[in-house]
Amino acid sequence: MNKDKKLMQRSYHIPLPMFDEAFRCFQKKYVFPGNIVISIIFLVLAADFIYAAVKDNTNTTAYLLIAICIGMVLIRWYRTFKLRRSVHEALKEVEQDLYELTVYEDGVVIRTEDAPKPEQTDQPEEQEAEPEQEESADGSGFQQLFPEEPPEDEEQPAPTEITFGTGVKLLEYPEFFMIYLVRANFYIIPKKDFSDDEIKQLSELFSKY
Repeated sequence: MNKDKKLMQRSYHIPLPMFDEAFRCFQKKYVFPGNIVISIIFLVLAADFIYAAVKDNTNTTAYLLIAICIGMVLIRWYRTFKLRRSVHEALKEVEQDLYELTVYEDGVVIRTEDAPKPEQTDQPEEQEAEPEQEESADGSGFQQLFPEEPPEDEEQPAPTEITFGTGVKLLEYPEFFMIYLVRANFYIIPKKDFSDDEIKQLSELFSKY
């Protein structure tokens, strides 16, 4: 990636409903077609076995194969929608995260920023009395395995660098852009945090790839 010329830099936040919509769009474009093909194959096989069962109603193997084919179709679609629910629940934990996007002529860099801390109430929280630690005979006592306060210098996630080209698909939807790393991951860039000129610039840039 050529980082000599930076086109823009912007921080943004992805609301959970927007990510849900983006994941639905992703599944419709890249998952549903495969599901439909697999479903057609198994349903055609099931129809063939149904015909065999009608010709010979004592053919128990045909009934078993019919059930297997229909079951495979249902399982395939069930897993697709179950994954959507699982992703929704997992993203609730990072819903407040902020991201920083840096755009170059041939790629982007995405960094995760610190999430805003919750506001502290005026009333102090009641603290439970900590049990006194018994000291051993040599006076060493017990070591605290889990400190109450996390270390101040926590490592931030490494930035994600994406170079446009093979294996990267850039898609535009009414409310967001999607950067899809084939068979790896996808990233959402919400339009709400960009000006009209920036959205136009991103649209023109992404349309080149």
